[in-house]
Amino acid sequence: MRDMFDMIIYFSAFLGAVGTITAIVMKWLNKKLAEMIEPMQVQIHKMDVKECRRTLIDFLADIEKGVKKNEVQWKFAHDVYDHYANDLKENSYVKDFWERVVINGSNE
Repeated sequence: MRDMFDMIIYFSAFLGAVGTITAIVMKWLNKKLAEMIEPMQVQIHKMDVKECRRTLIDFLADIEKGVKKNEVQWKFAHDVYDHYANDLKENSYVKDFWERVVINGSNE
């Protein structure tokens, strides 16, 4: 009976050690993975911002020139602008251009 309790204690200690080692290794791996992914995330963010700016500027320039846009194009432009302003947290000349053309309806 004593041997069985000793085995249970050793087994529990072994599982505790394995759990601790696993937690340490996982923490280290997560840190290394985050370090590897971070530069890619920065590049993706920059590309996303540029694509949104390009799309919005082209759309707004067409509006200024009097090019008619259908309902789907307007919805898409609003989706892109919302992503640009809210998700990407960008606030630049594009926002001023958007407000001047879409909100105020001015072509100046």
